[in-house]
Amino acid sequence: MKTIKNWEQFNESASINEKLSTLQIEYRVYFKEMLAIYDVKSPAKLSEEKKKDFFDNIKKYWTKGSGAVKIGQDLIDIIKGK
Repeated sequence: MKTIKNWEQFNESASINEKLSTLQIEYRVYFKEMLAIYDVKSPAKLSEEKKKDFFDNIKKYWTKGSGAVKIGQDLIDIIKGK
């Protein structure tokens, strides 16, 4: 598998999207939504504590083989600690 050098390439590469399944594309959208909730372009920009929280939430709100729960305002508020 070809490695992705940076998150911008991950986020913007149209040629990669052409080779992905529908569920894989949905996961990318979900991942980008989670990045937006945390107000970063890359998980590398998060502190170690926030990074752990970020990936815990990725796992918590994504069902393998089925997709994500709908990310609504309630979920955003929970993640942001409001």
